[in-house]
Amino acid sequence: MPTTPLDIRDTRSISYWQHTAGLPSAAPNDSPVDVIETDLCVVGGGVTGSAAAYFAGKMGMDVVLLEAREPALGASGRNAGMVLSGIADNYAEAVRLYGRETARSLWQLSIDNREATLALADALGVGYNRCGSWLLADDEAEAAQLAEAHTLLSEDGFPHEYSPHDPLGRGFLAGLYRPNDAVIHPARLVRALNAAAQARVINGSPVTGLVERNDGRVEVVSARARVIARRVLLNTNAYSRLLDPYFEDKVFAYRGQIQVTEPAPMIFHEAGYSHFGYWYFRQIPEADDPSLGRWLIGGARHLHFGTENHTFDETATDPVQDDLRAYTARYFPELANVKISHRWAGIMGFTADGLPLIGALPHLPAVSFCVGFNGHGMGLGLMVTRRALDWMFEDADRGVFAAER
Repeated sequence: MPTTPLDIRDTRSISYWQHTAGLPSAAPNDSPVDVIETDLCVVGGGVTGSAAAYFAGKMGMDVVLLEAREPALGASGRNAGMVLSGIADNYAEAVRLYGRETARSLWQLSIDNREATLALADALGVGYNRCGSWLLADDEAEAAQLAEAHTLLSEDGFPHEYSPHDPLGRGFLAGLYRPNDAVIHPARLVRALNAAAQARVINGSPVTGLVERNDGRVEVVSARARVIARRVLLNTNAYSRLLDPYFEDKVFAYRGQIQVTEPAPMIFHEAGYSHFGYWYFRQIPEADDPSLGRWLIGGARHLHFGTENHTFDETATDPVQDDLRAYTARYFPELANVKISHRWAGIMGFTADGLPLIGALPHLPAVSFCVGFNGHGMGLGLMVTRRALDWMFEDADRGVFAAER
């Protein structure tokens, strides 16, 4: 059936990562493409869509990938570049929400994802820094949860270090350190993964329709191409609800904002995550002088739900950006007056229970989806995408990610 056009080519801001990766390209190709027949059509060229094309090609499938703009111009090139263990919630909260066994399996999956991502980065020649990460409590409630998380993580054998006091001497109340977490240039990773995929990639081609054919295949109608595919996989995350009404009550578009400064003396060498993930920060060392680094901070969405939730606008706004600056001044005052070089926004896809969705459209069973990463596409994307493909083509168990849950 025809669907609402997915036209997200109007880019309102450019991230530091996109800028340093040469995005957007100077002369995108907008010429039409003939009708293409394929085994699998992947819709979306971010980290999960590029991973799907990469893995499916390795499985011996003929793959076409349709991307509305170009790879890494969406949220996968607009995040903080953190490859962390865990999910959006700390371990204590995850146990409360999902139960001990499910929380344990989610944590192990995130660790497997981190190691798979870094191994792939090695294979693709994309650098990263295994610097570790801090969960930092900025109020008593979060401090109590980190203490409980420490106990549970210890019992379940997950490596970490716990401080019941401020580990940085900056006004936090407690901290939990995860030694093997890493940071990476997300746009370069996605671009390299996309380029390595054994797939025909068609950029600048937002999908405008999904039509079931009499032979059971699906015709994917897009701006530049018509693709006739045996199976379709939607890796469209926040934009899924624009593509099919099935997602209207399942995936919600929330805006995340980030700012990056000019280089300043390095004072923070890990990845930071505070106030239940509503603040996140790191310093990006300069390649030619690692004693200097650009301060990156994102978040503040919880202070502006009215403007930051349920929007597809990638514009960075003064109220949120001012709050990011104020947080820096409170906890990292040495960096409070460093000139800002980049500010941007990206659109994340959230689900009602905080976990990704794997499933198929009820009215188009040949169209599957892997969406709703709740701001943790870098932390879960590869392994959840692989699970989606294994379910589609090998009837593997989707587990906790089954959309019908």
